[in-house]
Amino acid sequence: MQKQYEVVVIGGGAVGVSTLFYLAELGCTNTLLLDRGAVASGGTGKSCAIVRTHYSILSNTELAAQSLAVFRDPATALDDPEADCGFVNSGYLILAGEGDTANHLVGNLALQRRHGAKTEEISEAEALRLHPLLHLADVAAIGYEPESGYADPRLTAMSFARAATKRGATIRTNTPVTEIVVADGRVQGVRTADGEVNADVVVAAAGPWTRDLTDALGIDVRFQNYRHTVLTLRTTEPYRRDLPIVKDLTVQNKMYFRPESETVLVGTGDYGAPVADPDDMDVQPDEDLVVLQARQIARRMPSFEDASIVGSWFGPYDITPDWNPVIDAAPDVDGLYLAFGFSGHGFKLAPAVGKMLAQRILGLVPDIDIDGYRLARFAEGGELVGVYGAGSIS
Repeated sequence: MQKQYEVVVIGGGAVGVSTLFYLAELGCTNTLLLDRGAVASGGTGKSCAIVRTHYSILSNTELAAQSLAVFRDPATALDDPEADCGFVNSGYLILAGEGDTANHLVGNLALQRRHGAKTEEISEAEALRLHPLLHLADVAAIGYEPESGYADPRLTAMSFARAATKRGATIRTNTPVTEIVVADGRVQGVRTADGEVNADVVVAAAGPWTRDLTDALGIDVRFQNYRHTVLTLRTTEPYRRDLPIVKDLTVQNKMYFRPESETVLVGTGDYGAPVADPDDMDVQPDEDLVVLQARQIARRMPSFEDASIVGSWFGPYDITPDWNPVIDAAPDVDGLYLAFGFSGHGFKLAPAVGKMLAQRILGLVPDIDIDGYRLARFAEGGELVGVYGAGSIS
């Protein structure tokens, strides 16, 4: 293994492999990505992989819109005819009840359109034409993104990884990083079970496992890990894979659901259960949550009143105080860059985040201003909170 690299990326999730690819695309190919398991074996592999652009923070919308273009045409974006994200252009519906949430939704749709997002307010009749199973009597406003959908997270990560290695980058899996090596305030490289790897720059893109790397450096990373629960439900009729994703802001936990192999996949937009160790999560679904989600789905889609739960899975969310990521150079450690705290947004933003981070590492001006994602914002009172408040759709 080569012992001196320009950049070492820690973490083979969507953000890590995207950063690796764009470094190579911009001419920096003396790079190494290290993951303790396989590519996409962490949070990315457990992502629900919903791809949408609806945010009320403009930079999030810009990152999401640029990323959506990659998901829709990865072969062109990665200059690789084999690249595939498994993207299904189902469309995305967002539902709001009477009051402030509906007003915020309508205003936010107009703001997004002014900045180039393809989104619109539609009527109940139009929504039912797109998704005939819905009950919408309690909905006051409906947003629709016709070009959004969902993807395959492992296929996406592998496509980025392959495109990066074709350009000269190196990936080593099953190689845990035990330490970021720093001397005199400057990164020297990383230490692994196989020995030390020297590098001019290190990118920590380890998501919920970031503290394993930063605690020893005294960096206050300002996030907490939570267990995100996903359920799959089935009725007697197959759930069509082209039905739009639905985000339901009328319920407290901001439920979402989308197609998954003739079933419906259901998750929440709230915190979930706190976890001390993302490697040691309870894998039994909370009974109260199961009952709640089943009841809410039946209310939104009456044909699911007698649905059966056919499966569940769990993934860790690294959630910051404002539910938005940190994409920044580390304080007091030259050559160390941080990308964590994506709070459930990571997969859908990853293509653009990787590009912006690569540009910044190489001394270029990022296409999208990412200064708002600096770590110091929490101490400065500059948290990124949109019109819906801190949460999964900020």
